[in-house]
Amino acid sequence: MIVSITFRHGTEDKPLRRHIGQELLSFPLHAANITRIQVVFSKEKQHEQKDDVIGCHISIHIPNKHPVDIYEYQANEALAFDRAQERVIGKLIQINSSHNRCQKIYHRASIGI
Repeated sequence: MIVSITFRHGTEDKPLRRHIGQELLSFPLHAANITRIQVVFSKEKQHEQKDDVIGCHISIHIPNKHPVDIYEYQANEALAFDRAQERVIGKLIQINSSHNRCQKIYHRASIGI
């Protein structure tokens, strides 16, 4: 599994990078066949607000599946990652349960049930 964490526009936070790295290692518990995880942080200008917000984009690549792309915008990097992580885990659980259901149907069809 390839893991990439990128901080753009001066959003670098070394302790947060280590924390994120540890959290990303738990993603295969929800979908074992992940080949690549990319996390990108950047500052985004919001037209309605004067302050910039931090964007967190998590992209997960699984063979034979559409990539999982989650975007979250919050006041700081940690909060943006935490919210994006919650959404990614929910999506991975959904993909994994769908995959298991398809395997059961395929198995039943192959043995003639």
